[in-house]
Amino acid sequence: MRQEIDKIVIKEPPIEELNKKRSCVKRTCVTGCGCFAVLFVISLLLLRFAIGPRTKEIKDLPEEFTSVIPVYDESNVERITQTSGKERSKRVELAAYLPKLILSPFVVYLDKEFKYIPQTVTTRGMTNWEKFIAFMTNPITDQRDAFEIEWLDLSADQDFILEYYETELGKNDFEISTYSKNKNIIQFTFTKENIDGVLYTMDDPSTTKNDYVSFKVNIPIE
Repeated sequence: MRQEIDKIVIKEPPIEELNKKRSCVKRTCVTGCGCFAVLFVISLLLLRFAIGPRTKEIKDLPEEFTSVIPVYDESNVERITQTSGKERSKRVELAAYLPKLILSPFVVYLDKEFKYIPQTVTTRGMTNWEKFIAFMTNPITDQRDAFEIEWLDLSADQDFILEYYETELGKNDFEISTYSKNKNIIQFTFTKENIDGVLYTMDDPSTTKNDYVSFKVNIPIE
């Protein structure tokens, strides 16, 4: 029996075979990383294209805006521009679809606190498929429209414009904050629920008129 045991030879795999297996694993990892890198670069290029400016000049403000936001001296407005939140969102969501699809398995299984997945049903009753759908359809961008109203060479001075908007916005329950003044520039921000904006004025004291006023508002428009 001892002789039979002594005759047993333990064969180790050839070095070439081990090297071949290591090479296969290495190639697989490199290939996988390369694919993710390519997808990442493509997604960045798509996002760069999608986030481009989509601003247009308009003549009249929509009723959804004027019903809640006061507008000073509409007859002397220099320019009104609107950036569609829904249009911008559609383009960004299209570009972000592939990255979200790649990340979805990790988010579905690891996001236990629902930081990235909106809860459409009760937490306990939400299946992985429902989590996947909620994550993929949840918008990642601000879908509100952005408006900017601009005035040039107004006869009213800075203090009058600021007092007007503080009073009128206050009547509509807006909260005014971040009031700042820097030389000839004065501005403040305002918020109310899902509406926010900034009033910006720039006046050179050497001129007889109020040089520039900008009123920017982010507001949901149906």
